[in-house]
Amino acid sequence: MKLREQAEKTAEAFAASFLDDVYGHDLFLGSQIEQVLSEKVYLIYKNIEDPSFFGAAVSHQYGDKFVVLNTYHPLRIRYFTAAHELWHLSEASQMQKENFDHERAADRFAACLMLPKPLVKSLWKRFKSERGEEQSVLAIADLSSAPYKTVERRITEIGESIKVSHSETEWEKLREKYALPESPLDSSMPITKFHAYEKQVLSHVKKGLNPLTASNKLKTFAPSISESLRAKGETYE
Repeated sequence: MKLREQAEKTAEAFAASFLDDVYGHDLFLGSQIEQVLSEKVYLIYKNIEDPSFFGAAVSHQYGDKFVVLNTYHPLRIRYFTAAHELWHLSEASQMQKENFDHERAADRFAACLMLPKPLVKSLWKRFKSERGEEQSVLAIADLSSAPYKTVERRITEIGESIKVSHSETEWEKLREKYALPESPLDSSMPITKFHAYEKQVLSHVKKGLNPLTASNKLKTFAPSISESLRAKGETYE
């Protein structure tokens, strides 16, 4: 078995098991993927104006796990990235051998989580006969909050046929052709946020940390709270 095929089959199996334990296969996770991820790792949202950077998973030497999501990208890309990074920090990932194709596995894992096979197969068969292929891809992408291109590939992965193929940008432009409104999923939400760090700093303020010091620490990740702490600190001087 080729490495790519091995990675895809392994990821598909673990994704199915994961869905069994979390939400099942009869609904789309959508934006909830970030909630699922936040229950397992510390999430860091960072607006990095680099189209080639989507996210990263990091394990601390003391056991803490972190995932950085680049909020520069459209929401549907961000959600897929969250699912992708979940693979890298999963037990399934740690179980694989050294020459395992983790990037391919992570992409397949993410696609399986966001686009469960039974649900996509059912919707594709129904929508395709009613709306045609292009509108069906657009509809499933919106229902699942998944990237258009991921939906296109997933249809093939689940054993269905599809004749159309477009880039992510081309899929987005097709919305106008079919008189579909713009989707907020095609826009970014360029926030910078690290809730766990914010919570930790505020807990130290309650224990006596100087508000001005805390303000400086939160300047990047929580500017409004930082400003509030700065005002509070200045009144004490």
